Amino acid sequence: MKRSGIKEVAAAAGVSVATASHVLSGTGRPSEATRKRVLEVADALGFIRDASAARLRTGKSNLVGVILNNIVNPFFSELVASLEATVYEAGGLTLLATAQNDLVRQERLLASMVAQGVGSVILSPVHGSTAEDLTPVLAHGLRLVICVRDVVGSKAAFVGVDDEKSGYLAADCLLSAGHRSMVFIGGYPHTTTWDGRCAGIRRALADRDMPEAACRMLPGLLHPDFAEEKMLALASQGILPNAVICFNDAQASGAYRAARKLGMTVGRDISIVGFDNIPQGRILEPELTTVDIRPALIGRTSAEIALRKAPRHGEAEPRHRLDPSLVRRNSVISP
Repeated sequence: MKRSGIKEVAAAAGVSVATASHVLSGTGRPSEATRKRVLEVADALGFIRDASAARLRTGKSNLVGVILNNIVNPFFSELVASLEATVYEAGGLTLLATAQNDLVRQERLLASMVAQGVGSVILSPVHGSTAEDLTPVLAHGLRLVICVRDVVGSKAAFVGVDDEKSGYLAADCLLSAGHRSMVFIGGYPHTTTWDGRCAGIRRALADRDMPEAACRMLPGLLHPDFAEEKMLALASQGILPNAVICFNDAQASGAYRAARKLGMTVGRDISIVGFDNIPQGRILEPELTTVDIRPALIGRTSAEIALRKAPRHGEAEPRHRLDPSLVRRNSVISP
């Protein structure tokens, strides 16, 4: 079947080709009645807009490239769902890829996104990313939005949460429950996220005149098995504190497994706190106390910035650090 073109749509809707073009490209100021009629006719005729042709005419692309470190963590599923919905509602299309914590793969994906003609890129960078790694996107004048984990020295836009406050909220929750020693498990060291959370934990300790040594920092993988292994190892050495902070909620499930193996009841014998506030935290028994770092809002805000025009030369990019909040449930011993 021959695909209908814009001329057929215009004729069937009883408008000029120019008016039909404005409606289908989201430009101009047609009346709401005209816009609705043209879109209904276009759908009925099976009209498919040629985005590449439109890009040649307008110099704009409705493609938003998204590269995530990984999508296994449900946190990123929430982020992407919100991001994609925002782009779709604006008439755009999301092109998604995962870097799998591989710098070389990330570099190739950034180059591929540029080659595919995206109008902007949203990147949640892998561990070890530098400002220089972002050159392929910025050199082409495309808008780049870094999300979740910042890149030191980058001039790109950034959307994330206040990591220092996140760490403070987690530690202060445990300290308020009467704990005087704790362990922070997981997270790649010397990333902005890990450094920020560690700084917040140290500030919470200092506010109560406690030494930094009161919290043992054990950076590493983000997988639940890592938390389980570290807790069992500490227990075998007789140095497992009864307060644990996990780098994310998914990892906290490993901490719960370790507690069960040790004959401990979470919320009674040991306290566990996570980060993210994903739905899975409420499936755990007891429900997990967590720091909400607002994945849906990060996704939506990142998309909104990506959809804007690229900044003019010398214009500063927006940088948003959202406010986290503590979600109290039953995994922390009551004071």
